[in-house]
Amino acid sequence: MHLDLLQTLLFVPAHRPERYAKALASGADAIIIDLEDAVGVQDKAGARALLAHWLGTQPPGCVLVRINGAHTPWFADDLAVCRAAAVAGIVVPKAESADELTQLAELCDKPLLPIIETAAGLAAVASLAACRHVVRLLFGKLDLAVDLGLDYPPPAGEDTDETVFAYARSRLVLASRLARLPPPLDGVFTALGDTPGLTRYVRNGLRAGFGGMLLIHPAQVAAVQAASRPDAAQLDWARRVSVASQQAAGAAICLDGAMVDAPVVLRARALLRRAGAA
Repeated sequence: MHLDLLQTLLFVPAHRPERYAKALASGADAIIIDLEDAVGVQDKAGARALLAHWLGTQPPGCVLVRINGAHTPWFADDLAVCRAAAVAGIVVPKAESADELTQLAELCDKPLLPIIETAAGLAAVASLAACRHVVRLLFGKLDLAVDLGLDYPPPAGEDTDETVFAYARSRLVLASRLARLPPPLDGVFTALGDTPGLTRYVRNGLRAGFGGMLLIHPAQVAAVQAASRPDAAQLDWARRVSVASQQAAGAAICLDGAMVDAPVVLRARALLRRAGAA
């Protein structure tokens, strides 16, 4: 599993093992088997046991696991399960301390994907991104909204205003770049039947510097993948920019009434690479 290339990460509740295979077959780049928020307190031990048994039957590096936090009574046992060869990385909830991430890595030598979902985590995001075992930042916007007292999500039927997260998203993108990490992955989109809304959400996330997103249902996978591909107009523009730049031997030129110089050419090449990867 190439953790730096992941675009779609699908959550699966750990206490629902009948959903594991369906999630793996969904087409998502990776699945996150969730021992934390998706599992009630009374089901934690049973879910962990089900997951441990299943992991023992799987090939190496095939899934990610979201554990319970370091200050919960389930942390140590969750971490023991994550030592299984089938676990490619650990999703760390409510990450707030670089020291705690370092200690976690010493206890279980696996790549870490911390979720930034609290005020303290957002304030410390640069130090979290710089931790040696961290390979990707994830955005937990719903928990962050609760922690900050944001008016989000609004009641059903009202417009969803994502601008309340603009600052937080920028912090994740900047911290990832400074730490030489791949782009972060955006938070979940909860309106399961709103494919046009999901498409807009994905494209806005890409514009903001995110490299993909977290998913909560297999039906979202195809829509997110389609929305992540550059459209025909973007590809046409990118190809023409690339050709014009080559013909000008890299000099600044005018194309369609707009200046094309080195940053514009790099943007065009990035779109072409994204289309090739898709």
